[in-house]
Amino acid sequence: MSLAKWKEREREQRQNDIIDAARKLFAAKDFDEVSMNEIAEEVGLGKSTLYLYFKNKESLYFAVVLRGTRIWAEMVKKEVKKGNTGLEKLILYGNANRRFSNEYPDYFRLLYSPTSIKKQFDIDKMTSSGEFQEVRELFKEIMFIGIDSIEKGRDEGEIRSDVDPTEAAILLSVIYNGKVNMGDWAKELLESRGIDEQKFGKDVGDFFLHMLRK
Repeated sequence: MSLAKWKEREREQRQNDIIDAARKLFAAKDFDEVSMNEIAEEVGLGKSTLYLYFKNKESLYFAVVLRGTRIWAEMVKKEVKKGNTGLEKLILYGNANRRFSNEYPDYFRLLYSPTSIKKQFDIDKMTSSGEFQEVRELFKEIMFIGIDSIEKGRDEGEIRSDVDPTEAAILLSVIYNGKVNMGDWAKELLESRGIDEQKFGKDVGDFFLHMLRK
């Protein structure tokens, strides 16, 4: 291996280590409660070294979110390909979303967490982040997979003709947002009825499909 390739691999590994450390902290705390100093200490680097890899905290935050979004997008694409009809694809789309939320709860929480509200970020730093822009594009790509599945199912006559595919896909996203940010009172009520998080997610998905089916 050449020296240049070795250095590049070393840089990639260190960058991954930083993202891993940041993921742990951002998943445990709100964005404004995590400092670059704390991340540097977690990964065992100096703060100045951290800025060689990420220009600010917003960029690092969205590097974490980007990694999760890439995993999510890959899951959705792979799963939806297994379906033939629009309704089959929509069911698989929902299954992939639930699987992602179950297998990667940290990433799922970061994607739908209140810490993503713009007012908690420096807007200029956030929108200038390449990671942020890629997250937005991937998120839209995932949304369009859902929209296209609903539209296909509507054209095939398995989904109600009066359903707007974009509205329905956005409603599903809003449902996921609400699920992540559900209050403790709601969780306690579900638990008292013997309903765990996975059953609730499946039941919500089934209810959503029932609303759309012709």
